[in-house]
Amino acid sequence: MAQNIWIEKYRPKDLDNLVGQDKIVELLKNMTDNKFLPNLLFYGKSGTGKTSLIQGIINKFYGNNQALMVMKLDASDDRGINTVRDEIKCFAEKISIFQNKIKLIILDEADSMTFDAQSALKRIIEKYSSCTRFCFICNYENKIINEIKSRCISLKFNIIDNSSIHNRIKYISKKENIKITKRTLGILTDLAEGDLRKSINMLQSISYNKINIKKEDCFKIFGIPSFKEIDYFCNILLDKKYSFDFVYKILKKNIIDTGYSASIFIKYITNNLIEKKLDNIEDHKICHYIIKLSELEYSVTKSTFGDIYLIGIVALFKKN
Repeated sequence: MAQNIWIEKYRPKDLDNLVGQDKIVELLKNMTDNKFLPNLLFYGKSGTGKTSLIQGIINKFYGNNQALMVMKLDASDDRGINTVRDEIKCFAEKISIFQNKIKLIILDEADSMTFDAQSALKRIIEKYSSCTRFCFICNYENKIINEIKSRCISLKFNIIDNSSIHNRIKYISKKENIKITKRTLGILTDLAEGDLRKSINMLQSISYNKINIKKEDCFKIFGIPSFKEIDYFCNILLDKKYSFDFVYKILKKNIIDTGYSASIFIKYITNNLIEKKLDNIEDHKICHYIIKLSELEYSVTKSTFGDIYLIGIVALFKKN
């Protein structure tokens, strides 16, 4: 079994092999075919192909000259104004040794950059527009200042559709000689939630334990309650015939004592409430539950006392 990281091993090398972002790929292929490279802003959820797409553009646009023409920075590490003034400005003002070639600066996790750094950067983008282009990659577009956004073509990367994720991990499973059922493929696809990188990482992690993967392995290895368990927990929370004490003991035994994350539990309970057809419960109550669960989840992310919030979850459903 290959020991390298599969997300890199199976990363698309060109634009034609990128999945899930067909319209964006078509647009950028047309641009690069016409030797046109604008300033770019890629934003959207993790694992949707932002880095793979810019790498495909680099391969097509620069070929073997990438080392001289492309600068990559992780803006979460190099995010201050000094980086902009020193490293970025220095690279931007260098004269290209290749005629009619535009240099490219890629800033990954650009939404981590300070506002001062972004403000300093907007002037560099403008000043060196004749010889340098920028690509900003981020999850949250609202953390990029308007002065930078107005200088870029902004492209939103949507989550990868389940069919594309399913087909990709099926392909990787076959290449790596992993035996996996259609049902298990479906579970991995659902757990990925539109994040292709996450699904590949999950598949590789499970494969180190066994090559004949079953659906139970997906939940056990990643510390996630099964969908069947979540459905049961949701039913006893909603059913008024079960007391507070009974439900709390069940959840404590199966969530806290098992080591599941309270935050993940809240997330899946919320999803279950949204997806279930609850004809016997008024819509306004479901809305109330979801609002309160979102508030609890926010609190959980700021704390380590999962058992306290478990009490809050049970109280929310059993207070009447």
